[in-house]
Amino acid sequence: MGMQYFFTGKLVVRPTHAKLTRDTEFFGKMDPYVKVQLGERIFRTRIHQEAGKTPSWTDAFQFARKNEVVLHVQVCDEDLITDDLVGTGKLSIAEYCTPEEERKKVTVPIYYKGKPAGELFMEIEFEPDKLGPGGKPKPVALPIYQSATIKSVSYTHLRAHETDS
Repeated sequence: MGMQYFFTGKLVVRPTHAKLTRDTEFFGKMDPYVKVQLGERIFRTRIHQEAGKTPSWTDAFQFARKNEVVLHVQVCDEDLITDDLVGTGKLSIAEYCTPEEERKKVTVPIYYKGKPAGELFMEIEFEPDKLGPGGKPKPVALPIYQSATIKSVSYTHLRAHETDS
């Protein structure tokens, strides 16, 4: 059995802006926000009122990364009764969780019912745990059969109302 190595540590995610192609509003402009999920932890940005298809945010969210390999995102439109789902996306985070502590810019494609709905732009910063000799980052090993399986995530607790608009 082979092993896959990864780093644990602090992952900071900053959704900065989006270019959306899907609009959920018939009248007026959308009021978008983003939900970011790593494992069981979920954060939500502030709402960008009347931003339409070009919202921006300044929020930063800190996750304790253990063995998660995928970051899930949702872009939603706040409405009075039920929020609308603009689209969802996911990002494999292994290539961003390395010992080099630098901020990286990433683009996450957003989809709604299998069709492109825009792009979400984020900054990701990772600070590995100092577990090795001399306070250096030390990778953690997982058997390949465990790390290759991405846990299915239920969105029932964070799914916004889907519309066909």
